Amino acid sequence: MSIPAGSIGLNIDPSASAAQDAQRLARLAEDSGLDFIGVQDHPYHPEFFDTWTFITALTMATERLSFVTNVANTVLRPPAQLIKAASTLGLLGGNRIVLGVGAGAARPAIASYGGPEYTPGQSVAAFDEAMQIMKAMSDPAARPVRFNGDYHRINGARPGPLPSKPVPIMVGSYGPRMLRITGRLGDGWLPTNAYAPPPVVAEMQRTIDEAAIGAGRDPKAVQRIYNVMGTITTTGPVADGQNLTGPVEFWVDTLQRYRDELGFDSFLFWPVNADNLAQTALFAEQVAPHVRTAGSGGQK
Repeated sequence: MSIPAGSIGLNIDPSASAAQDAQRLARLAEDSGLDFIGVQDHPYHPEFFDTWTFITALTMATERLSFVTNVANTVLRPPAQLIKAASTLGLLGGNRIVLGVGAGAARPAIASYGGPEYTPGQSVAAFDEAMQIMKAMSDPAARPVRFNGDYHRINGARPGPLPSKPVPIMVGSYGPRMLRITGRLGDGWLPTNAYAPPPVVAEMQRTIDEAAIGAGRDPKAVQRIYNVMGTITTTGPVADGQNLTGPVEFWVDTLQRYRDELGFDSFLFWPVNADNLAQTALFAEQVAPHVRTAGSGGQK
């Protein structure tokens, strides 16, 4: 995996108004020992750069950090081209790319950019097909690739060039059907605490595990990374919900609990409603080291 279990990362928004901050955040993350960067993919947002171009710039400006699309929109990004882009950057950037993908929830916004306005059921079915194509296009032995689905067709595509290790494909999923796809085909699960709060995680984890077993896979083959949005404060009160809010000690204790009780092996920090550079420094210097050294925990 490009993001080993036990890793700790940072979200960086592909925001045009904060482009200089993005470079500083990436350097701070690398210098302070964080492991990876996540970048969201909303091409229809007029304030956001294209995610792949943005990640490419940050990849070339760093040496050690891995990068994950968090998550790439498979409705606007055809799957064969998407895995080709990820494989290309993985090959050129030293196997530091992880492809996080999702079914695309913002249907009107997707339609505004020329994409199909699928129903929720159609979105999941199209995503299942996209996953099958991307897995096939990552396999050096699968030449040529043919796929005849209801939403995607591949007619003798020849994959390549491919990196020395296949690009891991992680899934941002929440509903039962998407969770089952994650367990059956995904290399990892990439939920966010705002949409998968702690009280519902155990059932979601079980759905992934059961789907993995049903597909003849070891559930441990599916990595679990938790996007944690919130703010590190100097004092209380504390909040453990859609946004995690509290002092350093609270963050350390809570992330340890998320690892040990909820089954997450890695975390991606999203600072909200505060100065990103200051929050990143606090997290990297005072939270991450204690979470790392508290024990392995993680996947069941």
